[in-house]
Amino acid sequence: MAMSLQDRFPGVHFYNPALTEVQDDVEIGEGSRIGSMTILHEGARIGRGVTIGSHCNICHCEIGDEVSIQTGCHITRGVVIEAGVFIGPGVVTLNDKLKSGPMSYPRIGEKARIGGGSTILPGVQVGPGALVGAGSVVVRDVAANTTVLGNPARAVS
Repeated sequence: MAMSLQDRFPGVHFYNPALTEVQDDVEIGEGSRIGSMTILHEGARIGRGVTIGSHCNICHCEIGDEVSIQTGCHITRGVVIEAGVFIGPGVVTLNDKLKSGPMSYPRIGEKARIGGGSTILPGVQVGPGALVGAGSVVVRDVAANTTVLGNPARAVS
């Protein structure tokens, strides 16, 4: 008989374990909460006190402590999300430039905030404390403590 999610990950709350898939070789820190209909792919590393909403697809990536990922997000392989980040609903990260080159992974710095419906393109670095406005398409790096918005996302004062 297969081990239950609660047995595999004591100290982690699964809102609906029967509707959550956690593949092999996944680490989830204590105090984390995982929503229904979410898939955590092999190799995902999730810190302590993380909230992941329902209907999320979390690939082989690194997620720091105290991160909040809202419903309907797709976090691609290789992404690094540092501690204290907030990611709104429906955010998508991308890692393939579609130019037959190597994958290029986004990184979201500590305590950055990504507004709902935003898209972070391959290799983009979002600096610590940055704010990405809802619905933005981030095509270039965002400096620390900078606010960007739009398509393409541009800094605002």
